[in-house]
Amino acid sequence: MTLRFLSLVLCLVLVVVGEGAHAQQSQSTSLPPGVTNPAEYKSYVSAINTQDATKRAQALEVFLAWYPGSALRLQAFEQAMAAWQAANNPVKADAVAVRLLQVDPNNVQALANRAYSGRTQAMAGDANALSPAVDAAQRGIGALPKWQKPGNMSDPDFTRLKMQILAVFDGTLGFAALQSKDYAKARNHFLEAVSVEPDSLPDAYQLSVALLEGKPIDPLGFWYGARAIAIARAAKNDAAAAEIEKYAAGRYRHYHGSDEGWDKLVARLAAGEKRPPDNFGATITRAMSPSETAVQMAAASDLNTLSFSDWELILSHRDDSADNRAAAEKMWKAIVEKQHDGARLKLPVKVIKASSERLEVALAEGNQSRDVVDLEIQMAYPLRPLPAPGTTIFIIGTLSDYKPMPFRFFLTKAELAEESMPVAGGACADPRPQMCTREYRPACGLQRDGSRKTYGNACSACADSEVVSQAAGACP
Repeated sequence: MTLRFLSLVLCLVLVVVGEGAHAQQSQSTSLPPGVTNPAEYKSYVSAINTQDATKRAQALEVFLAWYPGSALRLQAFEQAMAAWQAANNPVKADAVAVRLLQVDPNNVQALANRAYSGRTQAMAGDANALSPAVDAAQRGIGALPKWQKPGNMSDPDFTRLKMQILAVFDGTLGFAALQSKDYAKARNHFLEAVSVEPDSLPDAYQLSVALLEGKPIDPLGFWYGARAIAIARAAKNDAAAAEIEKYAAGRYRHYHGSDEGWDKLVARLAAGEKRPPDNFGATITRAMSPSETAVQMAAASDLNTLSFSDWELILSHRDDSADNRAAAEKMWKAIVEKQHDGARLKLPVKVIKASSERLEVALAEGNQSRDVVDLEIQMAYPLRPLPAPGTTIFIIGTLSDYKPMPFRFFLTKAELAEESMPVAGGACADPRPQMCTREYRPACGLQRDGSRKTYGNACSACADSEVVSQAAGACP
């Protein structure tokens, strides 16, 4: 944005220098229309021909103080405003713009300065600066077609200057729309702005945000995000580049499903690509959302071949859409049919929490690895001894219901499967192979001194040299 406005100011300065040189050459032999005082004109000429920007601005403000009713006051205000911008003093430039608008409410250059300055302040956190900036931008767009070309400026230069000023207005209005989450409006304004000034960092980045936050996501936003990174890096603004990449790359992963292709896109723009290809959006495929995956899985798969994780995916998104509800109903019907005529399901589960009548366990493989409960079990008979948390058992029962979010299956009339029942005990000299399991089979080890101790299983009991025999189940 600074580069663009600097370009605008330089155009104004060129006009100033041309007018100043002409005035100096005239040596006050001919006064401009409306000026009758040679001293007044001499003061103006002296001010605008001052080479140092700060001193030029100060001299012009002195002129305005001495000759407040001068026929040259509008030009003096404009040149003072441009001089303060050239001196990198936007605060004083904005103060001059405010004064100029009191004299000439539709002055295009003053409105552009106010729009630019207000947006800059708002971006820095001053929310109160945005409203007057928007007002200036809207008035400026209306005033721009009526703006008269300076006499010594060529038509192409004037057209270019008007486009640059219009880009300032569009950038300000785009930023305001972005703040109010009107992403479609922001997109339209920013596209106009970057078409004029493609090297504007704020416009490129904020256009990216407008495209990526709108619904549906427009993948063109990834191109402008990468473009903003390239602009920031070229300007040695590594902090801005890192912040933009954090945002844009994150949105890319969310949309595409992985980082694949992102680094190549960033490198391509760093190499100098200035405009997005016509088919850019088609080059980045959108990963399906979990909801969409659930619908597709239910439609395309043999439900009898799906894993427990797949069951949970389809059922957990039941309330996302009408299609998801239909998919969940189809999945649940298949589960119910598996239990037709009293048939019960045999499920491998990891114990998370246990009581004699109720277990909280993990069924899906991913949930087992993270110790996340996704199945509540109501036992048909009290469970003794209790399985320790973290052990794996097989359970038989009826899936009677489920809750989509957070996901839970409910298993009723449950019993331990035969292979998870405690096994008979025996002497440690000859432990039977079926005892050597790391699953739920606690054992009571009889030690040489006559004491007893509970072990996780028969093998761990007999691994203790002090144990002479073990019995199935925990010690009483």
